[in-house]
Amino acid sequence: MRHILTLVFLFFLASFSAFTQSYFRVTADFSIKDKNPKGSEFYKGKVYFDKEFNKIVYQVSFPEQKTLVLADTQMYVLVNKKIESQSFTPSTNKFTIFNLALSGDLKNYGLDKSGYYINSIEESDDQTIIEWLPPAGLEDKLGKAVLSLKNNQLFGIVLFKPNGEIMGKRFYQNYVSVNGLPFPKKVIQVSYLHGQEYYKITTFENIKIDELENDEMYRIDLYNK
Repeated sequence: MRHILTLVFLFFLASFSAFTQSYFRVTADFSIKDKNPKGSEFYKGKVYFDKEFNKIVYQVSFPEQKTLVLADTQMYVLVNKKIESQSFTPSTNKFTIFNLALSGDLKNYGLDKSGYYINSIEESDDQTIIEWLPPAGLEDKLGKAVLSLKNNQLFGIVLFKPNGEIMGKRFYQNYVSVNGLPFPKKVIQVSYLHGQEYYKITTFENIKIDELENDEMYRIDLYNK
C-alpha cells in the first residue's frame, strides 16, 4: 500500500510540473526579524530575483540604506552603488523561496531534483507527512528531510544531519496566488547552534510576478562596481 501511495504521489508531482506555467522573476517588499548569536536584528526593503540572472538583490531601506546581492556562493554589500564588501556564503540560490516558487518546486522543496527519494507517506486529517531520504551513497553526507503539506501546499520542512540530529526547520504560511503562482507571505526559519534555537522570520508584501519594470535591479552589474 505504501509503495502504491508513493507511485501515485510521484505521478502527481510529475503531472503538476508538466502543466505549471513558466515564471521567471519575482519582486516584493520584505521585512526580516532575525534572532542570531549576535543578537536581534530587523531589516526591511525590497527584494528582486530573476531565474536567468540568478541573483537575489535585497535593496535595504532600514535601518540603513544598502544593497545586498547573493550570487553563486558570494554575498556582496553595496553602498551608493559601490561594492563595500564581499564574503563567502555556503548557501546557493537554488533552494531559496524565490527559485523554488518560480520553478514550481516549492511543494516538494526541489528534493526530487536533488536525487532524494520518498521513503514514506502518512496522511492525517489536515496534513500529509512525507519522509525523503538522500541519494544512495551519500547517506554519510546528507540527512533525511521530512515535509508537511497542508491544503496541498508546503507547510513545513525539517532537515536532518546524517547522524539524525535536526539541522533546521522552515515553515511557510499565508499563501497568496499571484498570477496563478502560490507564494507564501511568511517564512519562518529555525536554526540550531551550540544547543540554542534561533529564529528568522521573513514577511512579504506587494508581491509581483514577472514584472517588466526595474530590469536594472534584477540584472545588477557587479563587475563595474
